[in-house]
Amino acid sequence: MKDPFPKTNPDEFVPFNYPIKSKKTLIRMFEKKKSDFLEIVLSRKSERNFNCPSLEHIAELLYYSNKIDAVFEDNSNYLLTKRTAPSAGARHPIDLLISLPKIGTERTLEYYNPIDHSLNELSLPKGSKESFFKEISDNLWIENSCVIWFSIQRDKTESGYENSESLYWRDAGALLYCIQLVSTYLGLKTCPLGTLVSNSFYGLFESDRLISGGGILIGT
Repeated sequence: MKDPFPKTNPDEFVPFNYPIKSKKTLIRMFEKKKSDFLEIVLSRKSERNFNCPSLEHIAELLYYSNKIDAVFEDNSNYLLTKRTAPSAGARHPIDLLISLPKIGTERTLEYYNPIDHSLNELSLPKGSKESFFKEISDNLWIENSCVIWFSIQRDKTESGYENSESLYWRDAGALLYCIQLVSTYLGLKTCPLGTLVSNSFYGLFESDRLISGGGILIGT
């Protein structure tokens, strides 16, 4: 990879429009827990056996790890955001797609909106979703876990940087670790997934504007 550097004149960026069919607002009032930060860092580990987390568990995890704390404009009038995890140029190109343990016969996939702290169910072809979850399950059993998947809008970073590839992958690593630390604080189990399932992910949206950034399983 070549070294990245900021563009003198950033390119225009238009966000990807996810096919949303319904929305639910998440709770945002949580009881703070007394924890030693160093104890959390030293006790963080990956696990593979899960019980189903609740919607409240996931709401609290998303609130502390990825909600937007501040919004501001750069010199080109591009909206930048400040969140718990760092991001190159504060551009935050990674969207979180959430799949809670299935209720009934199939899993859904929801877009997490960090502005209003909500989950938005995506309207996707049933066969594409089944292929996506099957490919994830080929690597690790996901039945009782929440799947958090990274959907990277690389144009967000590319609009501000030359040779931007290393930047959004570093963003992915920082966000993954942030989710694990917050999960440890909340008493949740986690396991990052080593696969990108690029082909089945592409089948969800059929857009070259999104790339699969991998994912993480969450449970109790």
